[in-house]
Amino acid sequence: MRHLLPALLAGFVALGAGSARAGEWRAEIVDTPARVTAIEMVDGRPRVVAGGLWYDIDMSGAKPRLVFRDERRRASPPENALPGSTVVTGTRDIARAWFAAPTKRYGHAVLGDDIEAGSLVIETPDGASHTVALGDDAVFEDLTPRLADLDGDGHDEIVVVKSYLKRGAAIAVIAQRNGRYRVVAETTPLGAPNRWQNPAGIADFTGDGKIDIALVRQPHAVGALELWTYDKGRLRQTASLNGFSNHVIGSPALGMSAVADVDGDGTPDLALPSFDLTRLRIMSFRPAPREIARIALPSNAAGNIGIIARNGAPPALAVALADGTLVVVRND
Repeated sequence: MRHLLPALLAGFVALGAGSARAGEWRAEIVDTPARVTAIEMVDGRPRVVAGGLWYDIDMSGAKPRLVFRDERRRASPPENALPGSTVVTGTRDIARAWFAAPTKRYGHAVLGDDIEAGSLVIETPDGASHTVALGDDAVFEDLTPRLADLDGDGHDEIVVVKSYLKRGAAIAVIAQRNGRYRVVAETTPLGAPNRWQNPAGIADFTGDGKIDIALVRQPHAVGALELWTYDKGRLRQTASLNGFSNHVIGSPALGMSAVADVDGDGTPDLALPSFDLTRLRIMSFRPAPREIARIALPSNAAGNIGIIARNGAPPALAVALADGTLVVVRND
């Protein structure tokens, strides 16, 4: 049921292109051979899925255009993997990680069905396998584990959405302690069943040298964009802004956000839709939260957002829309 959520830290693009003014940003419709059903980041580039085929986005001409790449193919998932979920690969002390032990004990179905994960499987480069299994009171209401070195010790932590059956969703950090992987920190659950939140990016958004986790709390009902910092083994909230979303209810697309330095100040920024999904908002958090741009879209945002690196200009953003069209949001 599900497709790739971009590796959030790997998606950070620093181009040093100079400041961008909000009035210069625009959304440009791209001609496509069929309805666009997904955008996935592969090797640092967005791949567009249209008619079951892969396409690259060519930005070399006056107008963006799609270039045929290949048939869309997927590797076979590991045994007992969550149906349609993604296996992520790491470059440090975690080789692979994926959600497993499918269960129907929650039944929220915010991601399109009522099957969630009861465990997370972690493989290390030496081939050893570790499992973090939840009790009957919770599930991983998520599709793709997010690997990031949150505390700068050279070892990856794993950021996931953990939902309690009676208390709703929390953002949890999983790390190795004394040779065993376990949940080492989590945000306070949202307080009631069927309340959910979706991570939006992982980066040092404030420029203070500490990695932040950006999330949207209840993207269908509240729309609060929050920053949380993993500091001294705890998650601490550092910012909260209203008016955002990064998910369409019932959709498996969890990557409706992008992390990139769009204003050229050397610090990552965050792009994600407005709460009503009609605009793309680009936010900076250095030295304080501010909106870099707010760009009207020709149809509601509905799918993952891809980052297009460009020499001498701010990165462009590929956005899949509810009517099946593709737009490239850019500032030249």
